[in-house]
Amino acid sequence: MDTELENDDAQVTSQQQPLFSRAPSYASANTTNTHDFSTTVRIRETTNTEQPQEINSLYFATYRPIQNSCTISRRQNHPLQLRMRLHTLLTSAEGEGPKEFNDMVSRNNKSELCWFVSMLTSESDYFFQIVNDRKGSRRVRRLLGKFQETDEILLNAIVHRFIDVMTGKYSYLVAITASKVLESFVLVSLTLRDALYLASDKIGCIALNQMITKSKDVFRQEFLYEIAENSDWLSMDDSGTFVVQHVLSLNDLRCTNRVALRLCGYYVELSSQRRGSYIVEQILKSRSMVALDLVVGELMECGGFTLFRLARHEFGNYVVQKALRVTQSEGRLDLFLGLVKKLKLFPFLDLLRWSHHGRNIAAIIDSTII
Repeated sequence: MDTELENDDAQVTSQQQPLFSRAPSYASANTTNTHDFSTTVRIRETTNTEQPQEINSLYFATYRPIQNSCTISRRQNHPLQLRMRLHTLLTSAEGEGPKEFNDMVSRNNKSELCWFVSMLTSESDYFFQIVNDRKGSRRVRRLLGKFQETDEILLNAIVHRFIDVMTGKYSYLVAITASKVLESFVLVSLTLRDALYLASDKIGCIALNQMITKSKDVFRQEFLYEIAENSDWLSMDDSGTFVVQHVLSLNDLRCTNRVALRLCGYYVELSSQRRGSYIVEQILKSRSMVALDLVVGELMECGGFTLFRLARHEFGNYVVQKALRVTQSEGRLDLFLGLVKKLKLFPFLDLLRWSHHGRNIAAIIDSTII
């Protein structure tokens, strides 16, 4: 089960009727994608500040410490001590903690699990501490999809600390799994609302990319529109550039053209950056004629010396190579020959032949007969 969770392949289906909205299917609906898409979601924030009633549970009626085995005393029912006990069960890598947690999950007792998740989510800081632990994140994900009541409690806890959970090193996996298992309309809507903030965070950008991948229909189009419309500054951001690369990898022609238009005037600058050059290459190989005209046109207009510098640059040379190969393979001889003529001028070609980063470009030019 742990291996399945780490591979994000675990598929759990709740057999209860939903108490919260599930993401609607738009496969057969005549839905138009507009930028004014908005969703009003009333979220019941559950902090569970009241101590949950004690239940007749096989697990919580008996307390077996790691050192010895004995019956739990009344004084150990204090919430703080119970949280410490839960912390051991959910985060310990050795001892009896993992075994006892597995036994509890195997029993699949509804009352026991409801009491367990109620204690887990009774204090939001404590909940976040657990789900942002490597072991804790994995074990909380195993609780999803068991019962509708426990799913609702966990969902409300995630929503209450949504930004923290989505930007935590391990906690974001809990939100992604919840979105997948519970098909939560709420989580997708919140991700769309905070997409730009998440895109500029080093962990949030990973979570956002996974949510975009799992999204469908109108939600995906809204994600792509939001990222494309802000791709100019996201492409310059250390984290945002990964999100722009990701949406381009989905091969949505409308999104690619929108990104290409937003980046006009930045192609030379992006080509000289490690991550920016990846974005320009993706646009070139997208097979979009609009994007190809925009990128190559800007490279040709930048002047022979600037183009020559890019051709010898450690990152820019890959962009120039890609531009030459794509224009040639797509039969755009006007663009291809325009680049060749600029690079073939003396003394550029001789310098390219002796350049470590430019010799592949020189080889393409030498093989071309004008």
